[in-house]
Parts: sequence; structure tokens; C-alpha cells
Amino acid sequence: MSVVNRKAQQHAGPWLDRLFPIQLHGGRIGTVKGFSVLPSNTGILEGGLDPESNEQQRRKIRALAKDRYGPVVEVEPVIEPLPELSRPGRPRERLPWMACVAQLESKPHDPERLASAVTLVWWQDAFTRPIPEEIERAAACIDWASASD
Repeated sequence: MSVVNRKAQQHAGPWLDRLFPIQLHGGRIGTVKGFSVLPSNTGILEGGLDPESNEQQRRKIRALAKDRYGPVVEVEPVIEPLPELSRPGRPRERLPWMACVAQLESKPHDPERLASAVTLVWWQDAFTRPIPEEIERAAACIDWASASD
């Protein structure tokens, strides 16, 4: 039976309010405190797939993430043009199918703070790896020090 270092768990998870640890860019260990996945086109009854609708959906997902977890950092999605559905003056495009949101926390470098946190929003079509690896991949592009201020 392994001995668990409970003090380390408080910052790396799992713990009472944490799911699991992830490796952050720059060597930090982060903790996932919340995770959500929504269809990118949630709430659209008809239409969509145009630049204005996609931007509206992105704003909606960022607002939901902010309301749920706090200030948001968004990873820019890869938007796929859909020329076969486009008409002159009416381009069509597609966001990746899923909007993913993770609330991340890390032990701070500043001893005056208890923790630093970031709410990360990113877009993808499928989960091809375990969730912790998917979150690490999405978080790899953020500069934690500037994002968590």
C-alpha cells in the first residue's frame, strides 16, 4: 500500500475540491478543479455555420465558462471553411464540434498568494487521448504567469 502525501495533494489533486493534476508549460503542476464539455452549436435551432453565428457561439461559451469558473483564456479554434455550403456573399464555416472548459489552479510562485487560477476554453472535434492529456495539450500554449494575473 502506497503512502499518499496529503500536503502535496492539496496543490496537485485529487483532494476535496480537485479532480486530478496536470503538467503545465514551464514545469508547473496544475490541478483541474472543474471540467465541462458542450456542443459548439448548443442553443442554435436553425442556421448557424456563418462567421457571425460562430463568433456569437464563442462569446456564449466564454460567458458560460466565466460565470461557472471565473476569468477566461481562450485557445483560438481552428475554423474549417465550408465552400460547398457557401454562396456568394454568404460564407459558411465550422467550429470544432466540442467546446471544452477547464478550471485550472496552480500553487503560486508568489508566497503572498494562496493559488493562481485560469479558466481555459478550447475547441476540438474528438477526444483521442485521456482527458488529463487533452487538457495538458490545450494548456500548453498559455503563459501561466500572464494568464493568471
